[in-house]
Amino acid sequence: MEQADILPLSTGTWEAEYLEDTSLRRLVLEHYDREHVAIRRYLSFLGVDPETGREIVQETFLKLHEHVLAGGNRRNLRAWLYRVAHNLARNSQMAFRASKTDLLSDITETRELVANVLSAEEELLSAERSRRFREALQQVNTAQKECLVLRTQGLKYREIGEILNLSVSTVAENVQRGLEKLKELV
Repeated sequence: MEQADILPLSTGTWEAEYLEDTSLRRLVLEHYDREHVAIRRYLSFLGVDPETGREIVQETFLKLHEHVLAGGNRRNLRAWLYRVAHNLARNSQMAFRASKTDLLSDITETRELVANVLSAEEELLSAERSRRFREALQQVNTAQKECLVLRTQGLKYREIGEILNLSVSTVAENVQRGLEKLKELV
């Protein structure tokens, strides 16, 4: 084959696009590996059934991929993910007219998310603590409950505020009052 038979390709363009696409995929996959279980757990606290929760997590990460491909802001993608999942959950609940948000409606799904194995006695004690905690948490108002659950996921007050469209001071107040209420009831 002679040099004239070879089509010259602009290596800079396609290599840059391929490498950029790979780095975007890696970014999405890293966030998925880090956050998908925590987001599913958060969705279960919002009263989303396990199957719908899995679908919402998939849609959330699909939206993340679209967001970064479109050159969206990458400043705080963790809070962005929770906000998208939160909004998708609310949309799903509205679509099915599910206004009631029972906490941990499917205890088997919650056990699936726990990695350690308990003895029969430990499991019984854990179930009793969980039952008392669920009863107490049902008496906390929705805003406080959402703030507490997001805080237990390790999010900062600023991130929770971004997710729920609340000021940082309102988030702090909801967390504080929710904790006080739980201490009284448990």
